[in-house]
Amino acid sequence: MERLKEIINRGVLPGDDICIIEEFMPGIGSFSKNGVVRAAWIGVTAADLNTRTVHVKPVHKFPQLPERNSVVIGVVVLVKDEYAVIKIFEDLKGNRYLNGFTGVLHISQASDTHVKDLYEVIRVGDVVKAKVLNNNPPYNITIREPKLGVVLAFCGNCGSVLRKAGSNMLKCPKCGRMEKRKLSLDYGRV
Repeated sequence: MERLKEIINRGVLPGDDICIIEEFMPGIGSFSKNGVVRAAWIGVTAADLNTRTVHVKPVHKFPQLPERNSVVIGVVVLVKDEYAVIKIFEDLKGNRYLNGFTGVLHISQASDTHVKDLYEVIRVGDVVKAKVLNNNPPYNITIREPKLGVVLAFCGNCGSVLRKAGSNMLKCPKCGRMEKRKLSLDYGRV
């Protein structure tokens, strides 16, 4: 009974010894080599006394993915005339995306009013709150709704954080430069 306690509920890494073949046969997530049952992946050991097998239950989580209609936060990494690329790094539910995902903002999804080019709406380095429009990468996103848009922006001249100076205008507190963006109602609060 004491040996059973040593075998089950143990954290193991691939290749770790679990037991010898005379005690248990390898089950899911384990294999035998030279008479020793070893872990095949990272996990926690479990034993089935009826079949005399030992298993390794995986402990890894599957990565979180942005879902359609979820609201996400990202940083603008590229702006062209008709589209922008945004690195999505978290959603408003608190899910962080470790490596980030690519979001594409088409000019038609930038504003309810006519936009000549995206430079009127966003710039590289802006932090934006956007809604995901599809379930697969690259994610199409929109910032058309009032709560969506730029939530943090930096001066193109001196790099200071811009302050709101009107419905879609920002002003630099250091150099006084005025810049236009499609601002979220939550500008400065996210």
